[in-house]
Formats: sequence, structure tokens, C-alpha cells
Amino acid sequence: MTTTYTPLRLPNNVVVGVGTGRGRQDYLFQVVNTPSTLIWIKCHGCNPHSPQRHPLFDSSASPTYHLVRGTDPFCQPPYWSEFNGGACAFRVNGPRGMFVEGYFGADTLTYDGKVHQHVPFGCAHQASHFQNDGMYAGVIEATVLGHGLTTFSYCLFHGGGGGETSRRRGFLRFGTDVPRNPRYRTTRILPAHEGHEPSGHHVSLVGVSLGARRLDAIRPEMFARREDGGGGCVVDLGTPVTVMAEEAYEVVEEAVWSELRRHGAERVERPGLGYGLCVRSSEAMMGRLRSLSMSLHFEGEEAVLVVAPEQLFLMVYDEEQGRRIACLAVKPGRRTVVGALQQVDTRFVFDLKQSKLSFAPESCIQDTVEVV
Repeated sequence: MTTTYTPLRLPNNVVVGVGTGRGRQDYLFQVVNTPSTLIWIKCHGCNPHSPQRHPLFDSSASPTYHLVRGTDPFCQPPYWSEFNGGACAFRVNGPRGMFVEGYFGADTLTYDGKVHQHVPFGCAHQASHFQNDGMYAGVIEATVLGHGLTTFSYCLFHGGGGGETSRRRGFLRFGTDVPRNPRYRTTRILPAHEGHEPSGHHVSLVGVSLGARRLDAIRPEMFARREDGGGGCVVDLGTPVTVMAEEAYEVVEEAVWSELRRHGAERVERPGLGYGLCVRSSEAMMGRLRSLSMSLHFEGEEAVLVVAPEQLFLMVYDEEQGRRIACLAVKPGRRTVVGALQQVDTRFVFDLKQSKLSFAPESCIQDTVEVV
């Protein structure tokens, strides 16, 4: 069985200038969306390292670079002191065996036309299995940029599939570059729990609707955070499709199935796909699927995220039967995560200083450029 839905294009890079004067060099960083505040770059002498667009950063060529000592207040867990307090060390483990380690330095960073002095970042001396597409010099967390400019924003669009959109790239926008929109709806970003946070940003989800009908069996406490770090609801680019707390998911699945069954849907059991509800596809059923939407109700009277029908179902090709089936693009899990597919064609604006998340529908393909 093969999934045939179109992959997403995420805004995932930013150019940052490191150093000043003749010692400054611009680097292409991969942007990831986590609550961390770490930025790291491969430095001169890094071994092993993968090819990249720009030369390795040479700290000796920057007159404004200096080491962060292990006695510096910045050097707190998960970082640690080495060489009798002479240096502050870091280590990063990532997907597919990625392993990065080195020491912290500080320098002047420039991005979005703003200059930020004495910014600490990891200077990597080893970077194994870093999947950088032959371009990226390192990784910068979106939260780091958001802290510097108070707000950041992205707008996901459908891409790939070999068409024209596969050659387009979206933007991660900061500060005054974030578009204004009178239709923004706003909810709170909740504070992080020490040591337990997943990627993404916590928000308060209080209910779910199917079409115009509020699902009364879903209660806010189904999405509450627990003291052990479990539960809750996060908005995360790194999760492909939405995951919903199991108790709430069962209500949603039953409501969707009840609606489809009334229109003659034939359920298909395909446990290997990882989706709880799949039905046989037909012209009549496709028409019904295109009219069924879901809404997520967040804290705040008007903070409702509408998930369009094309983001609610995935088309999957069943090789055994030689036909397509449609699967509900929501999975059960231990915590609720608003995934990337359900964020398509909605602009999200994170204001970390004010702890606010704003969002509004938008044709996100309009905020892209063609990659030559």
C-alpha cells in the first residue's frame, strides 16, 4: 500500500550573518520548530562533517568571537563545564543517528536586518550523520529567532508531486515582516514545563466540532496537561498529521464514521497504515468527503481553527485491491498534536514575548518564491 497524498513544503531555512567587519560570513541555517533555544554551527576543524554551501566557520577570523566559559551563568544543564571552567560544552542527538558536540562561543549575529551582539551558539567540532542536504552550516531553533524579534510566522502550502509547486519555497518571517491580518484569531501559548516538553508550543484545546456540530462528548479535561509532562496540546511542524488524545479521538472517529455510514460508506480495515478509519473511495463518497470539515476550539471565544476537508482525509492506494481508499488523517495518541497537514493554508504567528498564538486562513502558495 502506498500513500498518494501530496507532501508539504515547509519554510525551513534562514540566512544568518556571523561575526562583524571582515570577519563576518553569511551562513544558511536549517530552522527547526522546538521550544529549545539552541543554535549551533559547524566550525573549522569539525570532523566528521558533511559538505555545505559556505566554508566552515573560522572563529579565529572573527574579532568579536569569544568562548563562553563554564563558569558563565549561561552554562547550565543540559550544558556543562569542562577544562576547569574554561569552556562550556554541548551535545545534540537527533534522528537517524545524528550526533553533534562541541563548545559554546558568542559572537554578533545578523538576521532580518537586525544586529544582535554577544549571542551564544554551539561551535561544533563533530557532526556525524547531519542530514543537511549539502547546504546547511548548522541548526537554529525558530524560538531563538523569535526571542530576538518577539514574533515569527509561517504559512504552509501543498508542494511536491513533481508539479510546479515542488519548485517553490515558503518563508519563515520575523518581526515587522509578519503580515498583518484583521482576521487573526488568538489563543495563549502556555508556559513550558521544566524538562518534559516535546517539540512545538503548548496551547489550550477545549473542544472539537464536526461540520457545524459541536461534539459534546469531548471535554476540555481530555486535553489537559499533567504534572509528569504528559497530555496537553501542542502545535508542531515536525508531526505530519494531527494526533489526538485517545479518549477524544474515539469520539471524533465515531462521529466521522456515523456521518459517512449514513451516506453508504464501506469501511476498510487496514491496521498496517496506522490510521483508525478508512473507507472505500468512490465518486459519490469523494463528494461527501469534500464537504466534511473539522474545527478545533482553543481557549478564547473566537479561537477556532477550521480544518478543511482536503486536510482531514488522506487518499491511499490499496495495492491488494487495486483501488484508492480514504483515511481520516487523525491518529490516536497519548497527547494531542496539531500536525503539519492540518496547518496547511493557515498563517500561524507566534508572539513569544506576549505568549500569544494567532492564526488565520490564507492561500499560502501566494507567499512563496520559485527555487531556481
